[in-house]
Amino acid sequence: MKKVLLATSILAATAGFAAAEVTLSGSARMGVIDDFGADNTGFTSRARVVFTLSGETDGGLSFGATFRADNASAANSGDAGEVFMSGAFGKLTMGDIDGAAQQVVGNVDGVGLTGLSDLNEAVYLGAGTSDGGSNSDPTAAYEYSSGAFTGIISATNPDNNDGGLGTDLDSTLALGVKYATDAYTVALGYEDADGDVSHIILGASATFGAISLKANYGQASVGAVDADQYHVSATYSADALSVTAFYTDEEDFIGLGGSGKAYGLGASYDLGGGAKVVGGYAKNDTADTSAVDLGVSFSF
Repeated sequence: MKKVLLATSILAATAGFAAAEVTLSGSARMGVIDDFGADNTGFTSRARVVFTLSGETDGGLSFGATFRADNASAANSGDAGEVFMSGAFGKLTMGDIDGAAQQVVGNVDGVGLTGLSDLNEAVYLGAGTSDGGSNSDPTAAYEYSSGAFTGIISATNPDNNDGGLGTDLDSTLALGVKYATDAYTVALGYEDADGDVSHIILGASATFGAISLKANYGQASVGAVDADQYHVSATYSADALSVTAFYTDEEDFIGLGGSGKAYGLGASYDLGGGAKVVGGYAKNDTADTSAVDLGVSFSF
């Protein structure tokens, strides 16, 4: 009884102090995949753990960080994970984060247990992996929201980002604005890679009952040459079942890291408790290759 009273007294005495905490979450998957190319059928599995750190100052400022266990070493140098501080002034974030344009516009819905090469994703100059490689660029972003409006500005570290061009650029600067309600979202993003490449992208999404629609259109200018990219998706949800289809056209963007024309179809069924049966089919029409996967995903 004395131990219970002592613990209660300690909690009561410290209730007014700011506290920090560390939480763990994770994801996993297992299934089969027939990947792009000839005779690539096999098993696929993965498990990941995510560390989330959060706290609050005595003055009410929130701060925190997050990183995956497999990226712990890179997070130590800012090449993975993210660190933030937020308050009435807005939110400042640094690390391996998306640029402002990508944060506000995002991507249309994808399919598959493994993502199937993420052919639904748009090309962004300010993304560390916009060229499909393993390069990641530390980025700083400032975000401010008021009601339904959100504005973000970001910049990558100099001499790291190649913007999908395969050559070093001093920095990629990006701006993004978004207006979002429960029924629809419209967003506009702009990126400039060292003054050599500029990119403007417009995105919109809307929900009509059980159907969710997403679309974006981007145009990049490389010198006197313009390149266009398009992405659309539709997702139908009914109870535990969701079905998604997407179509993309990045043929003009192949020199900027685009994958050409592609489409996909997939579905998921929620088993409850964080488990889903997920499968999908995707085809890259330009490369004339396709892939299919099926399995179970878990979130913890």
